[in-house]
Amino acid sequence: MQKKTLLISGILSSILLISTFIFAGEESSSLFEGFSFPMGETKAEFITESFEDLSNILGNYSKLTESEKKDSWINNYKGKYVRWNGVVNYKGLTNDDWNRIGIRHNVDTNVEMMLGKDKKGVVKMINKGDRVTYTGKLSFLFNRNLMFKLEDANVETVNDVTIDELANKLKEDVTTSSSPFNIPETSANPNPKESPEGEDILSFEGLNKIFGKNSSISQSRKEELWKSYRGKEIEWQGVVNYKGPGKNDLGRIGIRHNVGTNVELKIDADSENLINMIQREDKITYTGRLAKLFGRNLLCSVENIEIKTIGDKEVAEIEKDASVSDTNNITVPEVIKEPEIILEESMAPKVTKSKDVEIIEAMDGSIKIPFEDLDALFGKESRMTESLKDKLWKEYKNKYIRWTGVVVFRGKGRVSGLRMGIKHHKGTDVELVFSNDKERLVLGTKKGDKVTYTGKLVTRRGYILPYKLEDANIESILKESRIKE
Repeated sequence: MQKKTLLISGILSSILLISTFIFAGEESSSLFEGFSFPMGETKAEFITESFEDLSNILGNYSKLTESEKKDSWINNYKGKYVRWNGVVNYKGLTNDDWNRIGIRHNVDTNVEMMLGKDKKGVVKMINKGDRVTYTGKLSFLFNRNLMFKLEDANVETVNDVTIDELANKLKEDVTTSSSPFNIPETSANPNPKESPEGEDILSFEGLNKIFGKNSSISQSRKEELWKSYRGKEIEWQGVVNYKGPGKNDLGRIGIRHNVGTNVELKIDADSENLINMIQREDKITYTGRLAKLFGRNLLCSVENIEIKTIGDKEVAEIEKDASVSDTNNITVPEVIKEPEIILEESMAPKVTKSKDVEIIEAMDGSIKIPFEDLDALFGKESRMTESLKDKLWKEYKNKYIRWTGVVVFRGKGRVSGLRMGIKHHKGTDVELVFSNDKERLVLGTKKGDKVTYTGKLVTRRGYILPYKLEDANIESILKESRIKE
């Protein structure tokens, strides 16, 4: 009896000690409620297939019959784990579905993850549009755009930063972000011009530190602070990254300050002459009023725009020169003789599809357009809407091209066939599909080889997926060893 009394007393003392520790740290720990750090590796069977591989095997365009798909799913994949990369398309909005996260790999939502209660903190750190590396157990196969449901899911990285690093950074920044002396809190005053460090807050760099994608401030806090900046006048200098390619969006101009498109200018429709003066890659000085906050690589939009300089010249000076030129053309008309054109076999009439991109159609039906120019229209940095891209892509689809790039991978799959991945900038930019008679040629290349290839454009690139070219061929191969020499 005495032993039992001592045992119960010891247990009660332990509970009291733990409770004291918990309540003592309640104020700070509540900031990180739901964060969990891995205590060890979970033993799970991971498959090596990518989302694209399984999509080819089990998706709508699979060559397998429905019964073969079902057998393959049950025998080879169901219950096994995957580690894939995708883009967050949505998060559950209510208390009942907070643990649902939709992932996009090509169009709309392709994977739905179900996270456990211990992952609440992970969900809080993720926002729509984030690039994530995630894991989970394949539990259900859908027969539509949404293909897979994953249980026991987890997110490992967000925009190339691990969850642990993000959580630790939040812990380190708690005191700073809640201090009345840091830049964001000071900037809540509608009138300040400079931060405590003396930096101009209304410069692009100053605002980007507070509201950009690398800021440690929460999105809700950013939106609250932005109310003090909306409508403020700015004067910035940047490089024209794109102009609205269609008649309906002529007034949209993307500006690059560091990488990609960082600011979008909203120009009035009656300023068409000014828009026509600006070309892609022009360096311009512009003024305007801060409008909408995006808080990503694309920081914000600016309205009520006035362009002050284009390159090294003031706009007023450019307009004056144009006016003098027009007057001279009226008073001294010039007879222009039509030049003689000799069409050689390798030449073809030029068909201009936009002011920035020129397509030259050859005699064999192929088009001569650099990869960089095509990617400016349809790539990750393009600001065209998906519907505009779809409409414009019709002019390029089924056209043959000839490009030079670096081999990223090559191989032959039972379902996917003979394929090769090509890099032009980073990662896999183009996927080539070959007929089986090209097997020796394709498998004779190695990763890092530089190849000149041809192929028929069939699928435009998505946010993650590359351009897809069928009927591909390799014209020349420069081995990696020779490139190094």
